[in-house]
Amino acid sequence: MIKISAEKITQQLGSPYYLILGSDPYLQHYAQTELRNAFKQAQYDEQLSFTINSQTDWSAMYDSCQAMNLFSSKTLLCIDIGEGVLNVSVATKLNTLCEMLTPEIGLIVSLVKITKTQENALWYKALSDKLVVVNCSTPEAAQLPQWIKSYLQQMQIAIESPAIELLSYYYEGNLLALTQIIEQLNLLYSNQTISYEQVELNINDSAIFTPFHWIDAMLSNKAKRATHVLQQLKMNDFEPLILMRIIQRELILLINLKLALSEKSPRQIFDEYRVWQNRRTMYSAYLNRFDIKSLFALLATLTDIEISLKHNNDLPIWDALLSLTMQFMGLNKC
Repeated sequence: MIKISAEKITQQLGSPYYLILGSDPYLQHYAQTELRNAFKQAQYDEQLSFTINSQTDWSAMYDSCQAMNLFSSKTLLCIDIGEGVLNVSVATKLNTLCEMLTPEIGLIVSLVKITKTQENALWYKALSDKLVVVNCSTPEAAQLPQWIKSYLQQMQIAIESPAIELLSYYYEGNLLALTQIIEQLNLLYSNQTISYEQVELNINDSAIFTPFHWIDAMLSNKAKRATHVLQQLKMNDFEPLILMRIIQRELILLINLKLALSEKSPRQIFDEYRVWQNRRTMYSAYLNRFDIKSLFALLATLTDIEISLKHNNDLPIWDALLSLTMQFMGLNKC
């Protein structure tokens, strides 16, 4: 088995089996296009696509495999499995499918994610010797500048380093818009190194964030980032009540962790509350900065905001959430 990032897909063409992992629209489209073209050049002239759900006609898929065996035509099967769809029943049907594969059948399976348990399934093990796993997850903020540099190198476009940071800030989570603005800049300023000022003149704030980016920015005490994320969530009409429920859950977790730390070690507590390893340092640093009184004050502020919202639909809720964001990081008192 070979594991690669999506931008390196052209270096691993020629395998019969591919697993595309991740949900980034741009990377998914890029990987799918490169693979389909490669299979086409290898004379896999028939390409069949199946979306797995409760209505999937597995018999038709099996029949197509058997027909290929009879007529020896090279065919590519593209199977899209949505998030949460890969259950035991689907895995069993994939086991059956893999038993029918021949050298004349290519396979591309698309998944948002796969668990360790699912990697132990028979279908996965059957493919593993010849499988190329392609990571199509959206780069995190820390990895995005390097991703941009690699993309620019591939496209033979030169942009000043400070401008790359600017692109990262305004296009995080939105590779489609990011690659489009880079193409636009290349058209406007071809055959030259594109400057910070030229990028600044043409950019729009097109970053795409989830509420968890907001939470992480606050936990990491990154005020500028937390404010930016909250502004983008507002611009994208994210429901404030959902944000309030998410931060409420986070505050209750923090309070429970803080209370338990007086009796048990951090490792015991994090294990008990199933805090991921890669988040434990961030939680530890936050809990060291704030006492239990501050955490309860935050929860009280959140409750006051919700009560006020229920009695006044015209409450400037986003201003209240911004104030809560600052309080969460200890930058003001409410």
